[in-house]
Amino acid sequence: MFLIVSAVAISPALTVEQCHISEAAITQAGGYGNAVEAAVKAAPDCERAFKTLDACQLGSSWDNALSEIVRAKCEPLFIKKANAGTMRAYKRKQTGCAMIAKTNEGTMYIGLAAVCQARAARDFARKYAKGR
Repeated sequence: MFLIVSAVAISPALTVEQCHISEAAITQAGGYGNAVEAAVKAAPDCERAFKTLDACQLGSSWDNALSEIVRAKCEPLFIKKANAGTMRAYKRKQTGCAMIAKTNEGTMYIGLAAVCQARAARDFARKYAKGR
């Protein structure tokens, strides 16, 4: 049993990306939040911007600004190409994510909702940007 638990615990599929923001970047940016924001802005594409947000999220309302940066990188990959059904599905997902903050109190839930919205934008970009 121990071997099974150990194998599952170290499985590459289950690993979570670590935040790659260095102490030097934090100092240079004037704080962790500023450094994360700079890294998300500097990300070369939608996928990398989301991965940075996901790994480095602050768990507060500051994640709203980070989510907007991610969405600005991801949405152009599919919005103009999307049909009406895809857009309705995307709006439903965004609204569902927003409900996290509306049904719970605290800035942590605002942050969770924001990351959920960024994830939805990334997921729709992955699914609908190709082959259209």
